[in-house]
Amino acid sequence: MSWRALFIGVAIIGLLIFSLYRAKYGAMESAEEIAEVQEQIDAEIRERKILLGELSHLSRQEWIEEYARSELGMVPARAEQFARPEDLDQLIGPPANLDEVGEPRQDREGAQDG
Repeated sequence: MSWRALFIGVAIIGLLIFSLYRAKYGAMESAEEIAEVQEQIDAEIRERKILLGELSHLSRQEWIEEYARSELGMVPARAEQFARPEDLDQLIGPPANLDEVGEPRQDREGAQDG
């Protein structure tokens, strides 16, 4: 066996050992990154559960009514505040953009443009 073949064999074995070391080191780095990502996922899942709880609480009808009263000064509608659509013309007058027949009024300028 020649020295050249022995040297090439040792070089190949050294290269394989180095490659194995790099692969093992890369796998450890990947495992650490995966663990960090998993921790982030767990934190986001906890945050989502908290937000869903808050949404559930803030979506309750009782809370909305209380907030509307205390912060916005709103109260439930009284019976005299309700009106049928047929009675609106008597209560507030006819719409300004309707002609005598009840059709939408067209401006002469608007008819020329369009």
